[in-house]
Amino acid sequence: MSLTKNRNWDRRSLLAAMGAGGLFFTQKGAFAQALVTTPSATEGPYYPDNLPLDQDNDLLVINDSITPAVGSVAWLSGRILDRRGDPIRGALIEIWQSDDQGNYIHSQGINRGTVRDTNFQGYGRFLTGSSGEYLFRTIKPGLYPGRARHVHARIIRPDKTSLTTQLFVEGETGNDGILNGIAAAQRPAVVKAWTTIAGSAVGALAVNWDIVMDYTPTDAPTPSKPTLVSMAGVTHGATIHEGVPAGSWVTLFGDALSTTTRTWNDSDIVGGKLPESLDGVSVRIDNQAASVYYISPKQINVLAPEATADGNVQVTVTNAAGTSDAVTVAMKRIMPGFFQFPSEYVAAVRSDGALIGPANLITGAATVPAKPGDAVLLFGTGFGTATTSVKIHIHDTGVPVAFAGIISPGLHQINITVPDLTDGDYPVTAEVNGVRTAKFARIRIQKQTTANAVRTPAAAEPYAALLAQIRAAVTA
Repeated sequence: MSLTKNRNWDRRSLLAAMGAGGLFFTQKGAFAQALVTTPSATEGPYYPDNLPLDQDNDLLVINDSITPAVGSVAWLSGRILDRRGDPIRGALIEIWQSDDQGNYIHSQGINRGTVRDTNFQGYGRFLTGSSGEYLFRTIKPGLYPGRARHVHARIIRPDKTSLTTQLFVEGETGNDGILNGIAAAQRPAVVKAWTTIAGSAVGALAVNWDIVMDYTPTDAPTPSKPTLVSMAGVTHGATIHEGVPAGSWVTLFGDALSTTTRTWNDSDIVGGKLPESLDGVSVRIDNQAASVYYISPKQINVLAPEATADGNVQVTVTNAAGTSDAVTVAMKRIMPGFFQFPSEYVAAVRSDGALIGPANLITGAATVPAKPGDAVLLFGTGFGTATTSVKIHIHDTGVPVAFAGIISPGLHQINITVPDLTDGDYPVTAEVNGVRTAKFARIRIQKQTTANAVRTPAAAEPYAALLAQIRAAVTA
């Protein structure tokens, strides 16, 4: 198939792509019994006194700079869980830490005799989706007098209660007074191994840190009418960041949103018009009806109406029990974001139909790393009506865009060629008319793999069947 727009996309293909992007991914509780909760720790004196303009989850590179921070690159990932092991979606995790020389982005947080690395972002934030997962690219924190290496974190749940804690480096804790003040039984919850990633050309590290909150959903009473989560209850459908991308896909979180769980079907679409209500559940954005694709007691997915200007709007949900209190969020005509496979890998399909990602990324489907030179299709929402102004970066490499456009309501496709980079995971960012994605996704690049070498090309139009298979796998 040529590297052009696939003109045979239909509604079923759209829904399959949405599912493959992880929009409806759910993860069951991982544990049957209560877990050891993550202990709290002091915020410390160096929470940024002036937050940086760039607050995404890639602390290694600021905005579109081509100069990365100095230090050992580290991928910090994990899940935000309740004490039963169930993922908490809509939880905001923010981290802040020192640069390689032990300096914070704080007016008083500079080590004597050193200079702060101005290429290090120093602070980042991430809003969890249905799986509770988060991801940051950062560096191994530097040392400053009196402390072991550590990363500060604050997690704010949708009900606005929070936990402030710190992460330490296994084997380098020393005689840290903050860590010693934590009960011995809870110290393993904040001391984790920082392990070199096999095959990484730069010796990048990986650390997995699951954060267990002293909270379960049953702690909160069920409301009598639909209730949207006041913080981050209305989010970008791909990135799960707060806000409404006009004319694009939006995810709403809350309680008592619906008494049924389903997606739209053929009978809901009359005369080619997408449904504005499913089982009596409707959504209004800026006093305009949204098209309702998916309903459930705690999540709704809709296609937002178009807008003529950026600004704050009110969002409500209505069902048989009444109408929710309005939530005010920003609505923007351009708010780009990529749909993602599990573990924050960008939803990408090679031109022969192969799904891109590390092996075994998605249960029940084959995934292969991308090779330099591969023609790859990326999928997202919130890119506006732009078709020629989309810019893509993989790491610090600008990637030529062969095609960018809307292929179905609210769904954008961007065709690129994978650049010649050494084996590893790399962040993928997009920019449209000067607006950059607020959260990077990542792509696995590997020059030679058995799967790549022996793969038989798929049929000419493979995407609908392949993505439908993935949707079935991730919604089971």
